[in-house]
Amino acid sequence: MKVFFDYTIFTIQRFGGISKYITSLAENFSKEIDPSIISLFYKNNYLKNSNLSGKLFFYNKVGSLVKYINKANNIYFNYHLKNKKPDIVHLTYFDKEKLSSTKAKRVITEYDLIKEKFYAENYKDFINKKKELFERVDQIICISNNTKKDLQENYSIDPSKISVTHLAVNKDKSFRDKSLNIRPFILYVGSRERYKNFINAIKAYAISSKLMSDFDFVCFGGGNFSKKEHELFRNLSIDKNRLHYFDGDELDLNYFYHKARIFIFPSLYEGFGLPLLEAMNMECPVICSNTSCFSEITNNAALLFDPKNIESLKYELEKLIYDDQLLLDLKKKGNNNLKNYSWKKCANETEQLYKKII
Repeated sequence: MKVFFDYTIFTIQRFGGISKYITSLAENFSKEIDPSIISLFYKNNYLKNSNLSGKLFFYNKVGSLVKYINKANNIYFNYHLKNKKPDIVHLTYFDKEKLSSTKAKRVITEYDLIKEKFYAENYKDFINKKKELFERVDQIICISNNTKKDLQENYSIDPSKISVTHLAVNKDKSFRDKSLNIRPFILYVGSRERYKNFINAIKAYAISSKLMSDFDFVCFGGGNFSKKEHELFRNLSIDKNRLHYFDGDELDLNYFYHKARIFIFPSLYEGFGLPLLEAMNMECPVICSNTSCFSEITNNAALLFDPKNIESLKYELEKLIYDDQLLLDLKKKGNNNLKNYSWKKCANETEQLYKKII
């Protein structure tokens, strides 16, 4: 079975969960699937470093040339679509559909409904385009049952067109060692924009004299602290030497998971929450929100808290971070939970879905 993935996400993301998902799928199909990622130009590091690189062409920073690069990618994609006639076209992101006529079945993955739930007024056109695209595809894959529920609440879609396939995580435990002059620390990973609820997490840390006395707070990725964030830290009377920002690749991130006392994931909403599994893979105890898909993904392998209740979050942080036995229990539960997730399983379930619709 010949499967084409389009170029869109590989011109948007240098790193990121979606591009990691697509490349991992393509690398883990059985021999019955012949996958091709059709992207003449791309800027994605997962794609660059994958064993699919022989099918690719020009690694480029894209930047200001994105308009012209997407035009070239679209011409190139449609040329292959017309001449190689795939059985399945798996769309990598919600973009204007620019595909020429094809008899291939169309599949798209819904990752989350963040724009619908938090930024609907700013993304009316995008949401309308998603609605049109949903009507034209043959199958929609949701990455969690919670995402499926949200999808059905926001769009009128025939339930038979929707399936659920969980993501997975790279289980390589390698890390790049570092020599850092910081105390034991709480780790936060990724973007700190509003629905990520970073502000409540840092407030809970700030109102605990015990935590601020004994632990630093490390943020990895998401961009360095902004002027507004520095002002927030000053208003909360947090010693600037207790807060740290780092960035890097997966080997760097694994180091911080490995060294952290705990990993905190206070987000109000996610489609899946890959960092939860990344932390568990490095045996880092997880404390996360009790909302969205988190209980579905963690399967009792994390301590849950109310993300809107700062006092409760402070209590749960202190409860976990000073309890060696609870930390050990969560590490063991995390290892067991990881057995539920693998890219081979994700690819196999996706492959069975393809077979069902052709």
